[in-house]
Amino acid sequence: MNLEKLFWSKTKVDILKYLLFRRQGVSMRALESELERTFPAIKKQVDSLEESGVIDINKENAGFSITLSPDHYTLFRNFFLSALKEECTQLFSTYEVMIDKFFRGKKFWAPLEMDLVIIYQHMEKEQIEALKQQIAEVFRGYFLENISLVFMSKEDWEKRYRLADRFVLQVMRSL
Repeated sequence: MNLEKLFWSKTKVDILKYLLFRRQGVSMRALESELERTFPAIKKQVDSLEESGVIDINKENAGFSITLSPDHYTLFRNFFLSALKEECTQLFSTYEVMIDKFFRGKKFWAPLEMDLVIIYQHMEKEQIEALKQQIAEVFRGYFLENISLVFMSKEDWEKRYRLADRFVLQVMRSL
């Protein structure tokens, strides 16, 4: 899903991602420095989002405080999480010969302590490290810096499943 095409602006998409996944109650100047965009570009998109009723701007005190409208928060979070899921699935499809299956966790609102559990077959350490780096880049695009990943070989997964390992059973229950 190409969010920039859908919302007609990379800056607008980045503002929404920032408000959803990094923090609320931010000023336009903070967005300018965090997103590395010009103030006029930020202001134009913030005004557009305010006119559409997607964000609220608290103009009290000394500065602006931009927050995502509570009425739309869950809708946009689910929408952007869907886009993140799709990006992860596309990334994993490039490794489809090596990745047996994967499970999404707490960042995707699933009842699992990890963010991603990846069951692989025939992956070398260098390939795992490269995949970790690519996963981190995808998540950074959504302003999610800290992610918890578990890589487990298919043989290890099956062995732990047969032994009714607590972690494996927790992953299976989270489906």
